[in-house]
Amino acid sequence: MSTPPPPAKPGRNPETPLALLQEQQQAHQTQLNDLQKRVSQTWGLIQTLVAGLVIAILVTIGVSGWFAYRLLVQERVLQRESEQMAEAEEDRLEQFEAMTTQLERQQRQLQTLRQDLTEELETIDSSIASNQRQLQALKRQIEQQTTPEPPAQEDDN
Repeated sequence: MSTPPPPAKPGRNPETPLALLQEQQQAHQTQLNDLQKRVSQTWGLIQTLVAGLVIAILVTIGVSGWFAYRLLVQERVLQRESEQMAEAEEDRLEQFEAMTTQLERQQRQLQTLRQDLTEELETIDSSIASNQRQLQALKRQIEQQTTPEPPAQEDDN
């Protein structure tokens, strides 16, 4: 059983179904070419997008690596400065301790000198006082020896 051909439209030729199929084939071919162009364009856009994303990722990795490097360098600089400051503080502390020790030693020496001086001054004062007493005594003796004795008065009674 064969299917009857579609009814012919008025004003068309009996070979119309063949021409119609050819027109449809050409339309489909044109659509196929258009779709292939669109797919090709889309594929090119996708490749461009992927390449752009890869470049963006690489740039991001590069920038983040640069920032990480700068951060590492800054951390090392800060660490070095911190160590230098700690060493300087330690040196100042040692100087302070040495000066404190020296001051304490000098204060002890001063106290010892004050005590020794006080004792020596007391000894010298007592020695001077003793010498002055002895000198006064000698002076009186000399005066007594050099002064003539007054004549004894006789009683006239």
